[in-house]
Amino acid sequence: MRNLTVKEIIEVTKAKLIQGNPNLICKDFSKDTRTIQKGDTYIAIKGEKFDGNLFWKQALEKGANCVIVSDIQCKKEELEVFKSQTILKVEDTLQALYQLARLKRSFYQIPVIAITGSVGKTSTKDIVANVVSQKYRTIKTIRE
Repeated sequence: MRNLTVKEIIEVTKAKLIQGNPNLICKDFSKDTRTIQKGDTYIAIKGEKFDGNLFWKQALEKGANCVIVSDIQCKKEELEVFKSQTILKVEDTLQALYQLARLKRSFYQIPVIAITGSVGKTSTKDIVANVVSQKYRTIKTIRE
């Protein structure tokens, strides 16, 4: 799998580098601090009932090597605590997520099956992947 560098993320999303290493390699992405793994990149999505921007510190404390936020309220001293980690600010994190997905998808010339809807997506995805894998080499999302 082709990974992204912070520099590529900055280019495609027009992000501002608040602090960190533009050559850092970003492998896995998460929009939920409850599932953050060491080395992940956290994308702070703002929804109707929550604001992921409020959890950027928690993501870094859990081991994220990079966070992408649209709003960051912090003092200089707080940034100092996370000086070895990367913080990017974008205008709209959901739009940035779309741009990153589009970029990642452009690296591969393979067919894609998309499952949408409000109920049963995970089960349907697993069933379709199982059927398709009988004939073709298949990958599917594993972290929801």
